[in-house]
Amino acid sequence: MEQLLKIKTIKTPEDNEVSFCPERGGIITSLKLNGQEILYLDQDAFKDINSSVRGGIPILFPNAGPIPDDIKTEALKNLKQHGFARNSKFNSIKKINGFSESLSSDSKTKEVYPYDFKLSIDGHFEKDNSFSIIQTVENIGENEMPISSGFHPYFKVSCEEKKNIKFNFKGGDYIKDQFEKWSNNEYVSIENLNEPIEIVIPNLGVLVLNFSKEYKRIWVWSMEGKDFICIEPIMQDVGGIITDPEKIKPNSTHFSSINILLKNS
Repeated sequence: MEQLLKIKTIKTPEDNEVSFCPERGGIITSLKLNGQEILYLDQDAFKDINSSVRGGIPILFPNAGPIPDDIKTEALKNLKQHGFARNSKFNSIKKINGFSESLSSDSKTKEVYPYDFKLSIDGHFEKDNSFSIIQTVENIGENEMPISSGFHPYFKVSCEEKKNIKFNFKGGDYIKDQFEKWSNNEYVSIENLNEPIEIVIPNLGVLVLNFSKEYKRIWVWSMEGKDFICIEPIMQDVGGIITDPEKIKPNSTHFSSINILLKNS
């Protein structure tokens, strides 16, 4: 089922541009750095509100990945893979060099996640023409609140060139060796290095990704026949919201961030 979705766009004098859709889970649909598009987006999936979006930068909250049935708790038994934020409508504000958007708990979210929260996403361009995403989670309830969230950026690369991607960081050789897995719909997981990671993508350039320490793992994933690679910062591995979540105390705020820089563009 297709629905007319409003996409909002911010452009800067430096030829940077970001587009996002508050109605479609607050997803970033396009990101141009120095005039060059770095994201992949499946337009048909984006327009079909009953489909998961393949592309852009979806917001995974309060959990990234699935929760195995054998570890589910009564409170979170109905929480689905990648959470509910990506299927929610955000409130948003456009700014000079970026945007802010927010999602708050209501009766619907409490059916799957029984906590009072406010989730805020701030996306903005930095002076070096990189793009930062700041996630703020406020616990406005009376109980400690678990999260194990993440982001799911789809960087564009042709199917033919995936095998030529260079992962210039510790653990990069392992990812290269696991090509048959991650290029065929199977996640490969490594620990976050807590330092910038560099990925050389043919016909795109050198991506430098910086994740705050809250994102303890990185998932690498793609699909056969699709022109993208996902480099996903997540707080914990599969089921982490149950087994080892980030815990936010009542009346407290949790901050995390990612930064994306394109060199040689």
